[in-house]
Amino acid sequence: MKQLLKICLAFFPFVFAQGQNFDFKYEEQIDLNADGKLDDIRVESMDETFDFVLKVNGEEIKGNPGEEPIDGFIIVDINKWDAYKEIAVHTPGPSDDDIFMLYWYDGADIIAMNRLSRWPEFKGNGIVYVRGWEGFWAPLEKYKLDDASRQLVHVEQFAYYVGLKIKINTGFKIFREKELIHEVALLSEHSEIEIMLCDKKGYDYYDYRYLIKSSTGLLGWSDFKSMEPCMALPTAD
Repeated sequence: MKQLLKICLAFFPFVFAQGQNFDFKYEEQIDLNADGKLDDIRVESMDETFDFVLKVNGEEIKGNPGEEPIDGFIIVDINKWDAYKEIAVHTPGPSDDDIFMLYWYDGADIIAMNRLSRWPEFKGNGIVYVRGWEGFWAPLEKYKLDDASRQLVHVEQFAYYVGLKIKINTGFKIFREKELIHEVALLSEHSEIEIMLCDKKGYDYYDYRYLIKSSTGLLGWSDFKSMEPCMALPTAD
């Protein structure tokens, strides 16, 4: 799947930020909380239900990625200015749809932070960007480390940037409102449009709302089920 995504994304005006090269391990010793002592970290698969147990210095926490068996963990440093490093337990998922389960260790307990799907980039400044996949475009999610709770909190967006220019085969209507009430224009067949934004909050996949810029510069909303038959999208699951 990853190779297919790269081929599809060659059509798009953004760089595919699929994850960094990670060296997953089942055990490692590293100082997780800046106390000057090496912490003994291990992760073990438990059974065919994909359960695992993460152990740090004899303390343990159980988890389940729910997709495929884990293949180890990496150590990440979400905020290089605090005293902690974090553990990210990983599974590649059924279609290379990676899942990372994040934990931190305070010297006594292991605490779950969040679960990230697809391809994260750990910036080291308290921010994690995660590139997703929606069949023909890749939304970018932002997570911010909350200093008080040390939870990795999802930062909601108004909409997601798409930025895909594509020629349509047949025309379809665009509307002033996301509720698709007042028609702005009927797009001309064989014209080039730009799919600018997507609002997917609360919508099923085929009802996702897309903000379209016409070849004449008009803006309006459409839903995916109206758009899809009118263009040839380079899609992948």
